[in-house]
Amino acid sequence: MSVVYEHLESLYPLGWRCFRIELPWLPPRSHVHPEFELTWTVRGSGTRLVGESVEQFESGDLVLIGPHLVHTHATVPESGPVELIVVQFTRDILGERFFDQPVFAEVAALLDASTGGLRFAEAPPMLATLDDLAPAEKTVALLDILVTLSRGPYVRLTAGQPSSVTTSVLRIETIVAYVHQHFCSPITLPDIADAVDMNPSAASRLFSRSTGFTLTRFITVVRLNAACRLLQDTDLPIATIASRCGFGNLSNFNRRFREVKQTTPKAHRALLHTGRAGTTTQEHLPDGKRAAAFFAG
Repeated sequence: MSVVYEHLESLYPLGWRCFRIELPWLPPRSHVHPEFELTWTVRGSGTRLVGESVEQFESGDLVLIGPHLVHTHATVPESGPVELIVVQFTRDILGERFFDQPVFAEVAALLDASTGGLRFAEAPPMLATLDDLAPAEKTVALLDILVTLSRGPYVRLTAGQPSSVTTSVLRIETIVAYVHQHFCSPITLPDIADAVDMNPSAASRLFSRSTGFTLTRFITVVRLNAACRLLQDTDLPIATIASRCGFGNLSNFNRRFREVKQTTPKAHRALLHTGRAGTTTQEHLPDGKRAAAFFAG
């Protein structure tokens, strides 16, 4: 998988960019640019790659990606539509050394920490209406957002400086793309190893070392994300959904589903149809207590 080096033009008269992306699905497209990027997932679920970090994302996911850091969001068609709000800006949007002032020390620290990517627990409310504001108010709101984020908790996605576009990074991205493209069918470790021109054991070690969870678990998560969407949006029999999402048999699907959702697919569908269950799969994220055990292999 190639990495696209993007040249981003600021939107006059802002001097920075803010836009909304609405697509049926997002194919993997790794890119890098010298701007900071704040990406909020309004709706959708899939896989997010930032440097050598690989995590599942869902509605409400908010990340700040530092300059020159390879990143992409990817989904599968079965996961449903995707809507993102993306903000791209340089450190000097408000003037050279603006954030070096003592009053903005927390924001400066936030921007410094984003060199490896940051994930936040929730998005500031003003982010939802940012694109609707006039240019002056929009810029003031962006500053407010950065101040708010600098005072809240966040999780570092990678350690230290941004990863260069190494062979390992490209191989991980290729593995993620392969799983997204083939999850409906049986996937073997030799299949994945062939896709990245490695022997199976080396490919498995690379993915586990870089992401913190096994290839088997990652494949299961991608399949469960697609299955949850079909449970919500269709009346297909559960056995059919299991088959369409790559599970070899219904008992395995039910077992894996219960491990993550702590309920059965049938019960989960009933809750979805009554509006008493969320439509996303928060349990699939590797930072949750239950998901931590799940991803441990």
